[in-house]
Amino acid sequence: MAIPAGHRFPITFDELFPQGFFVLKVERAQEFNEGKAPRPANDKVTGLPVWTVQGTDPSARGKNTGAVVKIASEYQPVPPEVLPGTPFRPAVFTGLKVSPYVRDGWVNYTIWAEEMVSPQEAAAKGRRGNGKSDSSAGAPPVAA
Repeated sequence: MAIPAGHRFPITFDELFPQGFFVLKVERAQEFNEGKAPRPANDKVTGLPVWTVQGTDPSARGKNTGAVVKIASEYQPVPPEVLPGTPFRPAVFTGLKVSPYVRDGWVNYTIWAEEMVSPQEAAAKGRRGNGKSDSSAGAPPVAA
């Protein structure tokens, strides 16, 4: 049985980001082709514009704690508000999927999400990760 190239495997938020995710910036993704100028990227599955949510993953080990999550959406996703008294913007992603690929002999993966919400909004909806109800273990702290 063959798995088609570009297949996206479901994963929960807590599996991928057990200590949460903190947004640094959101911008339009760029597509780079050798010898050509970069151009705005569109999702090959939906045809929608692709946005990159750049952030930090506190559970990452070593010097590289940066993470990028892609969202295909007609409009630019808006990150959650900053936690009062901190520079941090915690976010939860729903509909998470990963798409593996090989680069320079290493297996990497692209992270895709359907939606970015605040931890409070995710808790109010009773969901995290793929829209399934799961524990809030590993959730970023929620300000009262």
